[in-house]
Amino acid sequence: MDNDELSSRHHPVEENMRMQQRVWRFERLGWYALVVIVSLGLAGLFGNGPLSDGRSISADGRVQVDYQRISRSGTQDNLRISIRGTPGTPVTVELDGGFFRHVSIQTLQPEPQVSRSRGQALLFELGTSADGVATLYLTLHSESVGRLKGVVRSGPGSAAAFSTFFFP
Repeated sequence: MDNDELSSRHHPVEENMRMQQRVWRFERLGWYALVVIVSLGLAGLFGNGPLSDGRSISADGRVQVDYQRISRSGTQDNLRISIRGTPGTPVTVELDGGFFRHVSIQTLQPEPQVSRSRGQALLFELGTSADGVATLYLTLHSESVGRLKGVVRSGPGSAAAFSTFFFP
């Protein structure tokens, strides 16, 4: 643009080019912010994507939980629990914490050999495969909003803690 284009005019319509340039700059920043928000949303910042996938492993490495760090209230989420034990010997899995008190379990695969409760916790006894691993797949539904924390245990020294934030 030449100087004539950038100077303020009074005829036929009064305009303030310095103010107009500020408005254009603000508009460009708004477009950039929208692109960043949409990109983060596609990457999973607001649920279901690489940014929201989480994994928690116990200190001894026996318990592994794959979960969603970020989810939306009212949606279904998958939780995968893997426990390393002795081949052919059942393992006990304890689901505890506010997370499991505020979500409903829609599906549970495979069906546990034994299911019971202990206080606020759920206990499942699972069979192990030939390599000594038991995997439990859960489909969960929550109407909660905010952060929920959960703990998965298999024995006294094997605990994997995790938390999920539920958007409204």
